[in-house]
Amino acid sequence: MEDLEEAIRVAQQAVDATPEDHPDLAAWLNALGNKLRRRYERTGKMEDLKEAIQVTQQAWKCKNASFFIRIIASTLALQLLQSREDFENAYNLSVEAINLLPYVHNRSLDHQDQQYVVSHFSGLATTACSLALQTGRRPEAALDILEQGRGVIFSLLMDYRGDTSQLKAAYPQLCMQYESLRLEVNKPAENITDNHMRRTASTSRAEAITKLEMCVRDIQQLPGFGQFHKGLTTKQMQDCSAEGSIVIVNVTNLRSDAIIITTDEFKFLPLPDLSAHQAEDWINQDLTTATLSSHGRKNKAYLQFLSWLWHGCVRPVLDELHCYEQHSAEDLPRVWWIGTGLASSFPFHSAGDISVGPRENASYRVISSYTPTLKALQYTRDHIRTSTPSRHYPWKAVIMTMPETPGASDLPGTNVERSEIIAAMEPFVSVKTLEYPDVESAMAQLRECNIAHFACHGVSDPADPSSSGLILQTARTTTEEPRQDILSVREVSQAHLLQADIAYLSACSTAQDRAVGLSDEVLHVVSGFQVAGFRHVVGCLWPSSDKVCVDIAKSFYSELSQGGAMSYNDRATALALHKAVAKIRESDEYRKRPLLWAQYVHFGA
Repeated sequence: MEDLEEAIRVAQQAVDATPEDHPDLAAWLNALGNKLRRRYERTGKMEDLKEAIQVTQQAWKCKNASFFIRIIASTLALQLLQSREDFENAYNLSVEAINLLPYVHNRSLDHQDQQYVVSHFSGLATTACSLALQTGRRPEAALDILEQGRGVIFSLLMDYRGDTSQLKAAYPQLCMQYESLRLEVNKPAENITDNHMRRTASTSRAEAITKLEMCVRDIQQLPGFGQFHKGLTTKQMQDCSAEGSIVIVNVTNLRSDAIIITTDEFKFLPLPDLSAHQAEDWINQDLTTATLSSHGRKNKAYLQFLSWLWHGCVRPVLDELHCYEQHSAEDLPRVWWIGTGLASSFPFHSAGDISVGPRENASYRVISSYTPTLKALQYTRDHIRTSTPSRHYPWKAVIMTMPETPGASDLPGTNVERSEIIAAMEPFVSVKTLEYPDVESAMAQLRECNIAHFACHGVSDPADPSSSGLILQTARTTTEEPRQDILSVREVSQAHLLQADIAYLSACSTAQDRAVGLSDEVLHVVSGFQVAGFRHVVGCLWPSSDKVCVDIAKSFYSELSQGGAMSYNDRATALALHKAVAKIRESDEYRKRPLLWAQYVHFGA
């Protein structure tokens, strides 16, 4: 306690010694506010809480401070205001802070710096959403602020790849300028080795970024283009639910809610039995990382988790939507799930209570899909297919397999998987196979294909999710044995694939983001492929068995090619995975082993 008192005294000295217009004042105020909060937590004295709020709000209002420091001040002030249950002021502050984010987080930062910045306002958007509902705002207002503060890294990429046909038709010269600038900004500089050329490229890129931002502001002033590069309007959000309902599950320490979007309305459903405390308890058990000896125990525990998720969230939501059990999967409605914060990786599609009955499960009521954000769903839907598969002009599919991987266990089932997929797709699709691909070869194939299937190991990097990826290998040479070569989220997401339709990632943890502080960025391999242009992406939330991977892939492609042709729509793709997983889940062998089937997810249109 003596050390804390001394720290407060010294922090106060620093504040007193700093002029009001000095750019470092906000940082010293943040330091003082943090220490006052710690004393309040120890003593419970309201004077400390009141002073900590005053100090952090003063830091937020320091106009000469960097935006980054001001955002940090706002997150601390938000926590303190909630401790005093001053929800109205907390909400107003959260809106002001989120409006500042575009100035903190922009395209001039490289990918790792973007992640670093975003990690410092982690939870800001989810908290703002909860505060909006707590203070009686409409659910669409709560959702708008949630969308603004989530998925911001990929949002920049999506903004600069959006459809510009309307702009081109109305203002062709301005559209040409915009296209030229965004091409310059997106030009990769990683491969430039000459220092002088790298500096020149960096300077040129910085100038292009400034010009592009000015160009975007000019476009936003034009009639009909006010939302260009901005969040979705209420109508656009509602339009996203044309093919099925959208459910956003927001879990914070303040409250838990489901915001439901249908073609008729926005509404929210409080979820009092889905508490943040319980969610953290389940997450901390790390049930999806199972060894051979712990598999039985963890499968049993995971069934209990799925039951908790069913009763606390999924069943109340589906009851609210009047989605009840149907006799045939073809009759089921579609639902897109978006989990935020603690719920960002929850398997809503697999929730159920096996103790009540085998059909007391989400999969008997809806066909589930996922999307990182509403903006990502709209972006995916705008990616219109460039062709339709036919007997004369079949689509191109590439199957890339890694039966053996340097430094990792063998996957002999990938050979069987490849054979089964070829049997299901030919002759409706032109199939190319690539065994032991390197990253360069894999990227070249992705640019040419409509369907990409990877059967290999995957890796989820908790420190740097942009480095997560699919484990391939370097090209074999006469002098050197191949090494692991990672097709990373960073590399995939920077591609712009115009012919892409389905990516099936038969690999471990491709839909998993384990990075603390970046859960709302939804940075994983599946979302990377979605941003690159794939309309549908199938992946896994955690590792599965080689045999189950083969069975589900076989069923998936067989479903798509039913009726003697590879002709399908968006619903059919989601339904194909739904039915493939159902075959495994309903079998006596796997029914009580959810760790082998609950992880398969469909992202996209």
